[in-house]
Amino acid sequence: MTDLQTLIALAAKNPNIVAIGTEGSSNNPALQPDAWTDLDVTLFCQDPARENGATWIKALGDPTLVQHLTQQQLFDASAQWESWLTRYPGTRRVDFKLAPASDITAYLAGDHLNGIVWRQGQPVEARATDAGSHFLHVPNQADYDATVNELVWIAGNVVKGLSRRNLLYANEQFNQHLRPQLLLLLADRETLKEHGQFDPGVNGKNLWPRLTSGEKQQLAATYNQATLQATRTSLTQLLTCADQLIEGFAQAGQFVRPDWLDRAEEQLHDWLADDTLLA
Repeated sequence: MTDLQTLIALAAKNPNIVAIGTEGSSNNPALQPDAWTDLDVTLFCQDPARENGATWIKALGDPTLVQHLTQQQLFDASAQWESWLTRYPGTRRVDFKLAPASDITAYLAGDHLNGIVWRQGQPVEARATDAGSHFLHVPNQADYDATVNELVWIAGNVVKGLSRRNLLYANEQFNQHLRPQLLLLLADRETLKEHGQFDPGVNGKNLWPRLTSGEKQQLAATYNQATLQATRTSLTQLLTCADQLIEGFAQAGQFVRPDWLDRAEEQLHDWLADDTLLA
């Protein structure tokens, strides 16, 4: 019996449970489930306060780790949701939630991946689910300009950290703010190919299978950050990747190269070439 089947069997004996919904990547027909695919499940109750979430998750096994979150406002519903993010032995994980039955309509409207799979005493016709709520919109020129501007600006912050010999600051600017702009440019390229129907996924995880082997190597090289010199080299590599993307957009007639970019990039490369600044 699967975890979902176990929950349904228990809910069928509990009149307080009105319906059960599932959500997340397991409902995405474009993705192939594997051993790490979570069960994201919500029990809709007449009165959520009458249910003990700890008892429900223990019915599925002995947890190895639990995060209990309260007063969550998910899917534009009420703030009365509670979640138990639960790991079990092996690779099993269940994101278990209790919510008021009055939130079912908001739940279904809030995300195309959400679906009701069981109702108390009623047959359920499964609705088609997709990742449409997570698709990256097709960027316009202003969106593109803003991404490129932020990338070049944050690159300057990385150089500042390197010049001050502050590896922590340089690397955190790189990892938290700079590389995400490069990933956004890559995601923009993919959503343009798919006419606005591309879901990059959390941390760009759905980008990786779409990159060429060369792009994977280039991107991987930007994670070499053990020393000031290594981060300096990684920054140069990232700027090269960004230039290739920017040139590709221009050649495809998708975006115009910003008129300020040449001067801003020249300043960056002058800094990076200055051994007295980055000695």
